[in-house]
Amino acid sequence: MKKLHIEPYLQTPEVDFDPESGELKITGKSYPADAIEFYQPVIDWCNEYAKQAAKETKLICEIEYLNSASQKQLVELLMAFKPLHDQGKSFVVKWKYEEGDDDILSVGELVEHELGLPFDYEEVTF
Repeated sequence: MKKLHIEPYLQTPEVDFDPESGELKITGKSYPADAIEFYQPVIDWCNEYAKQAAKETKLICEIEYLNSASQKQLVELLMAFKPLHDQGKSFVVKWKYEEGDDDILSVGELVEHELGLPFDYEEVTF
């Protein structure tokens, strides 16, 4: 399986997924004009990855801004990893949020609760 790398653009985050290391990163701002169009290839990649996942998988989300359409797509993306967690495989979401940004923190907590996936939270400075 090939790496997935999407350069950040004005309204889209950087996506850097390495299937061999199991380290998957989404970094930056996410408010694309069409969130489904942007995220669908990423979700498709994640669904394929989940079928042959690395021994340990860590999804690092370092989101500065997320609109509601992107939030919905991020939930879809995370659902691709639910089978890994349900099968007892090593999977964690590292949710990084800007210091004092309770909105992004709340999004992570909501998604964690909704999907029942393990999240580690880290307050950072962008």
